[in-house]
Amino acid sequence: MVEVKIETEIIPENEISRYQNWANKLGRYAQQAVLYEAVLEPKPGLVDSIDNGSHKDMDIFTFIDSASSLYSGFVEFAMNGFNHTGDARSLFTKIRKTGIEIEKNMFKVTNGINTHKGIIFSMGIVISAVAFSLKNYQKTTVKELPVLKPTEVEIVFSTIQKMTEGLVSKDFSALETKEILTNGEKLYIEFGFLGIRGEAEAGFPTVKNVLPKLRKGSFRKPAHSTKDIYLDILFILMSDVQDSTVVSRGGIEALEYVKQTARIFLENGGMQQHNAIEKIININERFRERWISPGGSADLLAITILFIKLENINLGG
Repeated sequence: MVEVKIETEIIPENEISRYQNWANKLGRYAQQAVLYEAVLEPKPGLVDSIDNGSHKDMDIFTFIDSASSLYSGFVEFAMNGFNHTGDARSLFTKIRKTGIEIEKNMFKVTNGINTHKGIIFSMGIVISAVAFSLKNYQKTTVKELPVLKPTEVEIVFSTIQKMTEGLVSKDFSALETKEILTNGEKLYIEFGFLGIRGEAEAGFPTVKNVLPKLRKGSFRKPAHSTKDIYLDILFILMSDVQDSTVVSRGGIEALEYVKQTARIFLENGGMQQHNAIEKIININERFRERWISPGGSADLLAITILFIKLENINLGG
């Protein structure tokens, strides 16, 4: 188990062990979600266990090495949430500092390759929001990490919105004074593109919209495996997400191409098509030709998988 230093003057002594155990489990869930996304195949334009998609500088082993380094950071994000006594917005300020350190460790493990910077940002927000919300259980006798109810997940999304209120305007203010711009800043100036910051500030609506279908078992069909469900979710996200990874590589036209391709795949039956895998392989080839990689959608798939675990949603047939 990873042990994270806890400020005992903030958390009552009788809560330390429980919060640490909950943080460890949140960290495991998050790491599992990242690994599930990494090995899922075939994914169009993305690194998986079959090929490197539209990437020359990384492969599945790079991703596994990177994901394996994230666990202690995910636990720390959770402890940030459990340990925080201020409001949600000040919690976000705290976790951004944590995220910078986790990024540094990731780059060290990958020799400078950016495998998971996006998921560190998104997962850090979600994990800390979950932990902050779970403090409502502190007066109960619950020892194991509670299974979240849909109403409690709504509280988590609301907490995320409070944490990130004003994020876009704050991060993108005074860009004209900066000499070196990030990809996200360049896209904002050129297209007014909000990317993952806008998604987070809105409370991850693309993830939130998928969860009711999962709860109802809408994806549960005969011979529809967990792999099929995850691929369907990926295409649902691709059809809707304002993916800055796609835009930074191919512009707005590439994003519209990804969305339209995903919509056509879903309209034709998604993973229920008899030749679904063949179609995805074909899409992968087209994406590789255009150097398209829907990395933002992949990150949000991992976030969706985390919520599946937190709610203990049954994906079985």
